[in-house]
Amino acid sequence: MDICRIILFGTAFLVLLIAPAGAVSGTAEVVFAANVTCAAAPAGIAFTDTSDIPDVLARNWSFGDGAWYNASGGDGKMVVHTYPEPGTYTVTLSLTTPASVVWTTGTVEIFARQQAISVSNPPGVDNLAVLFNATYLDGMRPDFADVRFVDGNGDLIPHWTEDLAEGSHARLWLALPADATGITMLYGNPAARDTGDPDTVFLFFEDYERGDLARWSFCGSNAAVQPEVVRGGAYAGDINVSEPDLRRLANNRLCLANISAGPIIVEGDFQVSKFGWWCGSGYIQAWSGTDRLYALHLRNSSVQYYDGVHRNFSADARAETGTWYHIKVVLDTPNATQSAWMDGVYLGSAPMLFADGSPVPPETVFTDIALIGSSAWERGDPHHFYLDNIVVRNYVPAEPVLSYSEAW
Repeated sequence: MDICRIILFGTAFLVLLIAPAGAVSGTAEVVFAANVTCAAAPAGIAFTDTSDIPDVLARNWSFGDGAWYNASGGDGKMVVHTYPEPGTYTVTLSLTTPASVVWTTGTVEIFARQQAISVSNPPGVDNLAVLFNATYLDGMRPDFADVRFVDGNGDLIPHWTEDLAEGSHARLWLALPADATGITMLYGNPAARDTGDPDTVFLFFEDYERGDLARWSFCGSNAAVQPEVVRGGAYAGDINVSEPDLRRLANNRLCLANISAGPIIVEGDFQVSKFGWWCGSGYIQAWSGTDRLYALHLRNSSVQYYDGVHRNFSADARAETGTWYHIKVVLDTPNATQSAWMDGVYLGSAPMLFADGSPVPPETVFTDIALIGSSAWERGDPHHFYLDNIVVRNYVPAEPVLSYSEAW
């Protein structure tokens, strides 16, 4: 019976499984590993056959650049091949057994150039989402699709391109390793394609471009995706607040469970179509078990938080209907303090208190976030709470700063 091929990327070791051409005893699979999957030319890459297939009569390697290596018996289990030129190469390992010939393939990427990147304020936590404002460099693809990042061991660092100006600059997010003081950017491979993935960088990401709400663990019956151009994307979230009574609030909610994070940043783009009779609005909410914190509240021309009573973050900050705002909320749990920004303008800070007014204990771990639309306690007109580009990431007081250093 054929075995399905599985190809896993994103670490220093490339693991590949493939459907065999003929029968192999048991469930044996062809597997090989590469010590690195991305490197600068000239690159010597070590490939190791890690298959558990008995009675191998011959082992044949094809490196994708016209070079090959054939060995008989138990030889050729580990080989090193040097790629002198940039490109994207398909590597094939085939094994000949008394019963059949089986094989697997994988990809390595070789780049013409590399650039050292220095890191100030190295992160104390692993895989911290860090912004890098990259400038276009000679030899790079204008769309930045050939950019890769590796640490000192050659391991790939997950990244995602938020936006870019072709041939000029790009906003890139990296999941930076703990204590990294420097990393390497590889580029210069016309055959490379964009491998950025926000789900590998952030604790949570939602731009609604999937056209569904599959990333959320709980979706109220009034939550949906609207297929209109919003904030540069094709879709946005929409909580249609058609029920005024907050006793039915679960119908007007999107919830993410099990983020299991302490100090966090929640940010995204938000709009309220109209304000209701009393508190028609949208909320950003955080939960710790059954305790909930109303972190930010777009409410009747104000920007507030709630700790048993409504409080303004800033008397000068006003939220208007039909206007998109980029909101950022920091929940600094070590210091039990929350802070907020609107369109990059600092609104203020406040002690973190739960909805019943009780203090949030230091070092609290939040298990959920929720985005909620509400209309009024007992009556009010329907409205929409629109959402886009939602990100949850770890917070550190001094964020790392990435910058180009010397080039090779």
